[in-house]
Amino acid sequence: MNKATVSKLPKSKIETLVEIPIEEFDKFMDAALAEFVKELDVEGFRKGMAPKELVARKAGDARIIERASKIAIEDSYPKVLLENKLEPLGYPEIEIVKLARGNPFEYKFIISVFPEVALGDYKEVAKQITFKEPEVNDEDIKRLKMEKAQHEKEHIREDLLDKLREIAKIEIPEVMVARETERMMEDLRKKTPQALNMPFEEYLKKIKKTEDELRVTFNEDNEKKIGNFLILQEIAKIEKIEPTEKEIGDVIEKVTAGEPKENLDLNYLNEYYKDVVKNEKVFDFLEGLFKKA
Repeated sequence: MNKATVSKLPKSKIETLVEIPIEEFDKFMDAALAEFVKELDVEGFRKGMAPKELVARKAGDARIIERASKIAIEDSYPKVLLENKLEPLGYPEIEIVKLARGNPFEYKFIISVFPEVALGDYKEVAKQITFKEPEVNDEDIKRLKMEKAQHEKEHIREDLLDKLREIAKIEIPEVMVARETERMMEDLRKKTPQALNMPFEEYLKKIKKTEDELRVTFNEDNEKKIGNFLILQEIAKIEKIEPTEKEIGDVIEKVTAGEPKENLDLNYLNEYYKDVVKNEKVFDFLEGLFKKA
C-alpha cells in the first residue's frame, strides 16, 4: 500500500510525499524491464524475444530503475490525487526523494489547487450598501434611465466586491494569475498589429513599458479579478445558487443571435455563460439585501 503525506503550503499549494514500498516498486522494475525487452536490440535474437537477463545487462541497472520510477509516478500520481481529493491547477512539480534498488521509492510533488475561501459576513456587508435610484428628468427618461441605472449598478457592484475582498481570507493561486496574464499577453500580441496598425514592440514603446512591466500590471488586475470570481463562486456554493439550463441557453441565444450554429463552440459557450449567469444571480441575491435610500 502506497503512503502519501499531504502538507499545505502558502499560496494554495499542496506538497505530497509519496512512498511506494519495496515489493510494489519491484513490480514497476519488472514493467520497466519488459519495456526494454520490447525496445532493445540484442544480437542473436529478434526484437522482443531476447532473455530478460541479457536485456537487463544491456540496459543497465540505472536505466531500468529510472524507467521504473517514471512508470511508478505515472501509475501512482493520479491515484494519490483521487484518494486525497486533490484537484490540481496545471502540471505538478515532481522531485524524486529516494531511488535505489532494494529500498522504498519516494517522490514528492507540489501542485496548485483551487483555494479555500473564508468569506466573512458577506450578508452584513451587502446590508450596509445603500442603493439610490438614479435621478432623471422627463426628457432623458427613455434614452438615459437604463444607461444611468446600469452605470450606478456597476459602480455599486465594484464597491461591494471591494468590501467583500477586504473581509475575505483567500490565497490566490499564482498559477491562475499567471495563466490569465499570459492569455492576455498573447491576445495583445495578436491583436495589436490589426487594431493599432503597429507591431507589438512599437506599441510597448508608445506606452513606455516593457513586457515585464506590462505583466506586473496585468498580474495586479488579474489577482483582483480572480479574487472577485472566487468570492462569487463561494457565495453561490453556500447559498446553493445555480443557473438553469434555460437561463444559460437564453443568454447564449441572445449574444449569438444571427450567428450560424456550425460556427459556434457550444460547449465552451455553455461553460462560460454558466459562470456569467451564476455571478449575475449571486449579485441579485446580494442586492436583495441592500438598504433602500
